[in-house]
Amino acid sequence: MKRGKTVFLAEPTKSLARELEQFLARKGYRTILARTLKETLLTLQHESADVLVLDASLLEEDCEFISVIKGMKQDLPVIICSEFNTPELESKIRQQKIFYYHIRTFGIQDLEMAISNAVNGLS
Repeated sequence: MKRGKTVFLAEPTKSLARELEQFLARKGYRTILARTLKETLLTLQHESADVLVLDASLLEEDCEFISVIKGMKQDLPVIICSEFNTPELESKIRQQKIFYYHIRTFGIQDLEMAISNAVNGLS
């Protein structure tokens, strides 16, 4: 039996989950939710995902957390979503070799396309 694609959303407020709900359902993606960095790490130890969408607010200026995730799941595409952008934050995040950096003002369609590309192995 073929395993469905899984999108892991790590965010404290579930706002991304609500915004992406129809898109994820339409695509038939299974969703995993976590609200903290600790919960994200614990879940990654036991669950398999095709992409991790991580809210930058969880990072709290500590972008090294991304390298911890990459150490656990080397091939996992990581999409970082940020409400606000600064050149310093973007530089720190991009140094971690993430799949995509999404600024929420870009719109939800931009994030949906990035998720689809990550799930399908497109860069």
